[in-house]
Amino acid sequence: MDASKMEVNRILALGITGFDSPIAFQSVPEAAVSLTSLKTLISKMSFDNPQSIKCEEEITNLIDNAEKFCLKNTDFKTFDRVYFIKNFLNPISKNLVIFQKINKIEKSNRNSVVNPEATSIFDKKAFNVNAFIPSEEYQFSTEKADLGKQLFYDNSLSNSNTRSCSSCHNPEKAFTDGLKTNQSLSGSLLSRNTPTLTYASLQNAQFWDMRQLDLEKQSLDVIQNKDEMHGSISKAIVVLNTDKKYQQLFKKAFPKSKKIEEWQVQNALASYIRSLNAFDSKFDNFMRGDSNDFTVEEKLGFNLFAGKAKCATCHFIPLFNGTVPPNFQKTEQEVIGTPDDKKRKKISPDLGRYIQYQMPQLKNAFKTPSLRNVAVTAPYMHNGVFTTLEEVVDFYNKGGGVGLSLNVENQTLPSDKLELSPKEMKALAAFMKTLTDREYKLK
Repeated sequence: MDASKMEVNRILALGITGFDSPIAFQSVPEAAVSLTSLKTLISKMSFDNPQSIKCEEEITNLIDNAEKFCLKNTDFKTFDRVYFIKNFLNPISKNLVIFQKINKIEKSNRNSVVNPEATSIFDKKAFNVNAFIPSEEYQFSTEKADLGKQLFYDNSLSNSNTRSCSSCHNPEKAFTDGLKTNQSLSGSLLSRNTPTLTYASLQNAQFWDMRQLDLEKQSLDVIQNKDEMHGSISKAIVVLNTDKKYQQLFKKAFPKSKKIEEWQVQNALASYIRSLNAFDSKFDNFMRGDSNDFTVEEKLGFNLFAGKAKCATCHFIPLFNGTVPPNFQKTEQEVIGTPDDKKRKKISPDLGRYIQYQMPQLKNAFKTPSLRNVAVTAPYMHNGVFTTLEEVVDFYNKGGGVGLSLNVENQTLPSDKLELSPKEMKALAAFMKTLTDREYKLK
């Protein structure tokens, strides 16, 4: 059953997007064969009772119709992924869950990232943030998140008592700051753009250079960084211990603990960030069937994103970050040849992951960020070089840094021009704007 569910998700995220067949473009006929194989698995798991037989027939009919659709529409570039997902893959996923319940097939934790009861990978609660925690004691709770929210806006975590986490991560801008690069405590500019904290909990590495593996270590890194907060959690705890409100919040969040400890401050901040995954964008509501509000242009944009434009081969559906489905156990980095400035004459001098791990293939490599809420998190790229989504699309359309004739030693992004028309480029940007959660929706 796990394999069946994961195969549907794999077809959606890695199959019809071209990830599995980037050169041969056999993704569509391959999806038909993969789905057909599921019928064999279902027949092996089914019991001889009317409910089970009826559900098996429903799944079989959906697969047969999906196969016909694939064989009738084999062209990778024109394949209607919106129709295929909503009319075949999502209903198959839903019926697999029903089939599992009917036949009392035990749920497994083998793929702990995805909720086994999610009727599709687009469900609001499809993803489990606890699959990304360092260990058991860091489990998420609303009490921890409430405490973390208070700490997030507290200046006492910084050395000068003038800066909090919210100083750089503004909730009105989907927890970014709208600046090309942020200002350090000394007044100089930092070298990198402030990434959004929304959906940051659903990845296996933090920061542009992926130097920390989880949100607990990320918070400690920022608090101790002399250019960012230059603070000390141990010193902050002295202050927190004198505050009755904090004492009560810590007691609720960590009832077994007799005193406030450093790891609890880190865990509380991380828990607040883990609460920032709304999954209530226009795109989400449309894919779940909660709304039909999706324009022809936006549908074209999604089909391009997951097809001809190849965006989804790095920004994986449905998280739209670099966390690789269907296991979601690894988060990827890419070398795209980001230019230093808008003149586009030379590559950014920031070596990215190479600074931590000096391997040639990691020169100028950066984590693939989430595109969720991307409409309100400008400017873009690690150095904030692009101010609009249209500029970003143009950069990729030209083939990244190599396509701009920049000297990029090891670009992982294909340097071939995408040959998107102006209409297609506009549609692509229009689709990405549908990934904005309701809370941040542009007025």
